Amino acid sequence: YLSFIAGYKDLYAKKLSDVKVLADKINSGLSKLFDAKQDVKTMQVELGVKNAELAEAQKVSAELLKEISASTAVAEKEKNKVNVIVEAVTAKADAIAIQKAEAEADLAKAQPALDAALAALDSIKPKDIQNLKAMKNPPDLVKRVFDCVLILRQFPMEKVTWQEFKGFMCFNSTANYPTSVKMMSDTQFLQKLMQFPKERINDETCELLQPYFSVPDFNPEDASKASNAAVGLCNWAQAMVTYHEVAKVVDPKIM
Repeated sequence: YLSFIAGYKDLYAKKLSDVKVLADKINSGLSKLFDAKQDVKTMQVELGVKNAELAEAQKVSAELLKEISASTAVAEKEKNKVNVIVEAVTAKADAIAIQKAEAEADLAKAQPALDAALAALDSIKPKDIQNLKAMKNPPDLVKRVFDCVLILRQFPMEKVTWQEFKGFMCFNSTANYPTSVKMMSDTQFLQKLMQFPKERINDETCELLQPYFSVPDFNPEDASKASNAAVGLCNWAQAMVTYHEVAKVVDPKIM
């Protein structure tokens, strides 16, 4: 019996030890479950805070996106305006380039006449002027040529009258010739013609010159029979009018 009791005690001790081990494991598991439950609660609280922060961030992002969209729309609108302006400026620049080319082409047409006029003036020698001044009564064409110079330079003139000359009607320029002689007496006479401000010529001046130019003998060939100086001055006067007529077309293109 004592042996049985001893065996039972050993078995009890072993089972008790096993139960204690199992209890420790269960207690450990329960402890972990309690810890996990607490962690879950903590995480739920943190998740609630994070959700609130996320909602606020989403709200801010939505407002920012709205502002960006509005700014983008404004920027696109401004871009379109700039494109319109660029296209208009480009078109204007192209038009100006075309007008410039046309103006240069028109001016090129007048250049030969100007070059010829300057060459004609350059061919006039001081001796030619002295010979004209020495003439008490120079040829009628010479007087009329000098009338044209007076008109272009806007010198004061006497009133002219019509006369019949070699079968055609022309102005009688005798009354203005003393003023022409006085003009020729200026030692800078030819130089001033070389530097004449062509831009000062106007339509009225050209109209006053037309009655002189329309006379059949008002040409370099007939002028050469009267005086070498008259040839140059005849060419010069006609070239000034040619220049004005071209400039009148060119000026609006380059303004």
